[in-house]
Amino acid sequence: MSERGLDRRRFLRRTALAAGGLALGGRTLAACSGSEGGSGASEAARTVRVSNWPLYIAPGTTGEFERATGMRVSYTEDVNDNNEYFAKVAEPLAHGQSIDRDVVTVTNWLGARMMRMGYCQPLDEAAFPNKAGLIEDLLNPSYDPGRRYTAPWLSGMVGIAYNPGSAGRDITSVADLFDPAFRGRVTMLTEMRDTLGLLMLGDGRDPAAATRADVEAACATVRKYRENGHIRAFTGNEYAEDLAAGNIAVAIAWSGDIEGLRADNPELRFAVPAEGGLLFSDEMFIPVTSDRRDAAMAWMNFVYDPAVSARIVQATHYMSPVKGAAAELGRVAPEVAASPLVNPPPELRSRLGDFRTLSDEEEQEFGRLFLDAIGA
Repeated sequence: MSERGLDRRRFLRRTALAAGGLALGGRTLAACSGSEGGSGASEAARTVRVSNWPLYIAPGTTGEFERATGMRVSYTEDVNDNNEYFAKVAEPLAHGQSIDRDVVTVTNWLGARMMRMGYCQPLDEAAFPNKAGLIEDLLNPSYDPGRRYTAPWLSGMVGIAYNPGSAGRDITSVADLFDPAFRGRVTMLTEMRDTLGLLMLGDGRDPAAATRADVEAACATVRKYRENGHIRAFTGNEYAEDLAAGNIAVAIAWSGDIEGLRADNPELRFAVPAEGGLLFSDEMFIPVTSDRRDAAMAWMNFVYDPAVSARIVQATHYMSPVKGAAAELGRVAPEVAASPLVNPPPELRSRLGDFRTLSDEEEQEFGRLFLDAIGA
């Protein structure tokens, strides 16, 4: 089962390569960021080692941080898949061994698991004054009330994307996914929480309180429409190209993908259904074995500056977790700021929920049910 993060950033890489400049900036960030060198322990302590997803930052951010703080950044784009990254770091963290990273960004469900397993160290609130700008509806997730261990990097929405030319009408409800007129022209995501969560909302069930019965009911729907040929495919964001080409009519989709596509395909639409949509975040944490918490906190505080966060949003088309970033974005990129997919109005935000945090046992159990439903 592919991961949302991997697929989303594969898409960002493709669109960046097409655009040219952003891809060059991304490679520059990875290749030219600061390294520890041979200047001794004092310099090493002032170098923050960051792991993030590819092309998930604005060009120039690391250099700006170095100039503003006098610290250095070793910035590595090595988080390509949540499960893959966890498999790489879990054993050394479990044995108290360094993974040579001070800030790691993973999707919120994995951040919750890392915290539950004791792999995250507490944030230093005194060194994080910009945390006061964290948007309120991201402040108290069930797995980390008050954000003592994690800090959102960027957020996005799960909803329904559609091609008006292929659909022939507006899409407003989860039920529209199952309109017989769309048989064979519907795709759903291979990310369990996103596909099942949206179907639960359409069935009047709350993903934030998902039970096994809720998962089984949503999986039964998936299986039915897969077996009768209504669902064309289960994808990562490969749906983006088919949607733009008109090969599919509707897709369960991620907001940042569609906002990025609209530059070349302005007719494409993204809808949060009347029943609601899902909100996800990718989140930073400090590994428990990091001995550079001061440097890590300096990085987190820096990227929570509204102007810095706005430039990151301008480059990625996802949602800032920082109050004041919207106003800054309106100044530097008014066309991006005007998008409700980047700056959702309060009414839209109020209709976004989340899939509840799962135990390790539930993760395996629900995952098996979902894989069986999609025929994987």
